[in-house]
Amino acid sequence: MAKILGIGNAVMDHVVWMDDYPKENSESRCSGMQERLGGNVVNSLTLLAQMGHQTDWMGTYTKDLMGQQMLKLMTQQGINYESAQYCRQGKTPVSSVWVAHKNTSRTISHYRDLPELSFDHFARTEFEAYDWLHFEARNTEALMGMFNVAKCFLTHQPLSLEVEKDRPLLDKLIPQASVIFFSQSYAHLKGFHHAGEFLKQMHSLAPHAQLFCGWGYEGAYALSAKGVLYHEAATLGLRVIDTLGAGDTFNAGVIDALLRGHSTQEALTLATRLAEKKIQQFGLINLFSNDQRIRLGNLHSLNAYKGNVIKPESLDFSVIVLKYKDSAKAYVNNCPHANVPLDSMYKVEIDPRALTLKCSVHDAYFQMSDGLCVAGPCHNQSLTAVAIVIDEQGNIFLA
Repeated sequence: MAKILGIGNAVMDHVVWMDDYPKENSESRCSGMQERLGGNVVNSLTLLAQMGHQTDWMGTYTKDLMGQQMLKLMTQQGINYESAQYCRQGKTPVSSVWVAHKNTSRTISHYRDLPELSFDHFARTEFEAYDWLHFEARNTEALMGMFNVAKCFLTHQPLSLEVEKDRPLLDKLIPQASVIFFSQSYAHLKGFHHAGEFLKQMHSLAPHAQLFCGWGYEGAYALSAKGVLYHEAATLGLRVIDTLGAGDTFNAGVIDALLRGHSTQEALTLATRLAEKKIQQFGLINLFSNDQRIRLGNLHSLNAYKGNVIKPESLDFSVIVLKYKDSAKAYVNNCPHANVPLDSMYKVEIDPRALTLKCSVHDAYFQMSDGLCVAGPCHNQSLTAVAIVIDEQGNIFLA
């Protein structure tokens, strides 16, 4: 599978479901609410991780309570955030989403008080390690520099760009990308009411790129680098449950298909069907199967120097998942000495040479192979092993 770097904002989505959108100065009762991981690029990475790809996110974050929750959700969804830029000041971005059941409309209000990703931080990236770089078209002045520096080190890897809103310098940024995703609202803003005409106009700006554009109930359109227009009609009669993240799912479907060697037309078809599957369920989790097993992440996203602590909703305890040689190990996140989580004080330290992990409370050292304590206050006691299974895509589940 491929190694993919996604560059864009991460947010916490606060989603509220109701029958009708409320009138101003009114009071109503909602039918449900949920906090979930959000952000266009992050949503796409969530799907790509489920497809078995190694996904890294680069953006900015802070460690307030909501930020810590966001990072835990990333880990649980198989996204590595170690490339991201930490900001000491600011607050975790939040998107408040109101979804009305009767007409499946959604109204979104964004709150952001966090600096954008800096060019200097991005420039330190080892670009050659990635098979694909996917950018959200924002912070465009810095993004111009990011594209330029990335191209200095890349030879064949695609650079994809998601254009959702009008931004400064887009006319200079669009020609730099090899795969471009446009929103219907951006096309309308540019005065186009037919996707084909819009994509042909954009082709004059980026003649060597593959262009894609979702078009609501009409389906989706694509224009190959040779200028051939394709249309994939939407399937009629689908029961629409949740459209939040459908466009990001479409983008992930295109990236996955192109990485697998599919043509522009084939990628369009596969991505359209995937987006249709997404709108028939709540959220993005477990999109590819009806498997009800508890997922603990993906083998390809594990880091040899770090343990991933996961807290599944259905369990009373958290689990620490470790990369062990070419596989993974999992243990209950509880030190037998003090009966506290291993990461109570700070993150669990891993020694990839000695293949040990250290409790953050009283410095007990445990073998990764079997959880046995080999040094410290609980010598010869063991962590409780958690049985796991790993599928062909590297997804890790409780056995």
